[in-house]
Amino acid sequence: MLESARDLIFAKVSRTVAEVTGVSEADLNGQTELIMDLNLDSLALFEIVIELEEVFDLQISDEDVDRIKTLDEIVRFIEGKIPAHHRGKKG
Repeated sequence: MLESARDLIFAKVSRTVAEVTGVSEADLNGQTELIMDLNLDSLALFEIVIELEEVFDLQISDEDVDRIKTLDEIVRFIEGKIPAHHRGKKG
């Protein structure tokens, strides 16, 4: 079965979050909140943002970071920033 672009983006986002935080990917889902559930400090959040910018070749502003609370919100943000034909290609 083919994965959707959204599934591929989510997989890359969850992999990145897991690598930075040390939390198992199996413990992450779309409703996982970066601050409340994972207790991320600003440095860890910054590391995740930098990694996602590299993986998806995009910029995430401080204002965008402030609005993003869950993994699903990260995925929706990325979906809105990258062209459909580029989704899921890197990493």
